[in-house]
Amino acid sequence: MGDAVTGDDARRIRPGNRKDFGVAAGLLAASMADDPATRWLHPKESTRRTRLTRAFRTSLDDSRDCSDGVDLALDGTGSIVGVAVWLATFHVLPRATMGRQLKALHTYGSQAARARTGARATYAAGVQEQHWHLLAVGVAAAARGRGHGRDLVAAGMYRAAADGVPVHLETTNPSNLSFYERLGFETTGVIDLPGGGPRRWLMRQVPQPIPNHPRGRRPRDT
Repeated sequence: MGDAVTGDDARRIRPGNRKDFGVAAGLLAASMADDPATRWLHPKESTRRTRLTRAFRTSLDDSRDCSDGVDLALDGTGSIVGVAVWLATFHVLPRATMGRQLKALHTYGSQAARARTGARATYAAGVQEQHWHLLAVGVAAAARGRGHGRDLVAAGMYRAAADGVPVHLETTNPSNLSFYERLGFETTGVIDLPGGGPRRWLMRQVPQPIPNHPRGRRPRDT
């Protein structure tokens, strides 16, 4: 997706690469620190930000390797002020190797089993169809209210439209529902995560097809 400009506030979305991921993971961790699912999976406040940054770094690596699905929002100075992480279910997804299991244990600590149970419950309730999946989206606190979040989600919707597939996401923050509904998402299911976890809303959106759009992977740097 190219530059998006509104009034005097120039906004740009570009693909993310590994050199961006340290900043991107920290930004996502800061923006999601108070999310109900985050507080459930990382109840210890003193380690929450560190563990969350670790988890998002893994998600960023997976998204880039499998789907080229990392989008960054830049402000007028070129600084990263927003991040969206996407996975395409019709690409080859990462396998649950021993190394990945150890990494998950390092990330979630004593809550690793809780994370696995929550993921399984969400997967079982979801629609099993090929789609682009929005894993996470976050905008720096100082840059909110300027349309960066909307532009990030729209970039992924554009990509899904080019591939002719719907978009799925989950949220445990009820205040997010109206934001996604304005973008055309509908709630397809509601679950309460096991073990006293928060309520999670499953949402789906079908982008309009883009005629004669070239499909394939986006160019990127290493």
